[in-house]
Amino acid sequence: MALGISAASSPGPFQAFLINQTLILGFRRSAGIAFAPLIADIPIVLTILLLLERLPEGWLRWINLAGGLWLLYLTWKLWSVWRVRRALEEAPDANPGEGVSSTPRPRWASGLAHGILMNALSPGPYTFWTLVNGPILISALRQGWGLGVTFLLGFYGALTLGFLSIAALFHQARRLGPDVVRRLTFLSILILALFAGYLLKNALWG
Repeated sequence: MALGISAASSPGPFQAFLINQTLILGFRRSAGIAFAPLIADIPIVLTILLLLERLPEGWLRWINLAGGLWLLYLTWKLWSVWRVRRALEEAPDANPGEGVSSTPRPRWASGLAHGILMNALSPGPYTFWTLVNGPILISALRQGWGLGVTFLLGFYGALTLGFLSIAALFHQARRLGPDVVRRLTFLSILILALFAGYLLKNALWG
């Protein structure tokens, strides 16, 4: 559980995306993102546990490259939505809340799908399971399957609750007014762009 809380609170592109979507869509429509690791991590964990010694050298660079390109695309997409919402909210004849209602809101499942893709293309889960969780889980499974299952339940339970807490916190920030929400949303987009550059740097130059 301590590892799950630490992973949820560590700054990363997944957290920035969760914050961005919560500020725009609210808690109910963005909460699905918090459950993405429960699905996306299944092939990651199996790959790390079963194929770790067989993975080709430099495989993590390809993960960084794919993640960096995806974040660039996502940053551009979110930036485009942010500009449209800003123009609607600042229009002279705009009604309060018009910027929110005039843009399409994806369903709960759409947020989950975006979160799964974000998690799968981020190098964080791969490195975390390679260096931290993988050895712990293997050691637990050698002592008994029950201990291994307990470790997984504790980790992902705390991780999911941590993500939901972040979404709930920034959902409350929406009450601070449209100007504050707009600035926080822009900041989350900027953070995603910085993470994209960081991943691409790692992919190209190590």
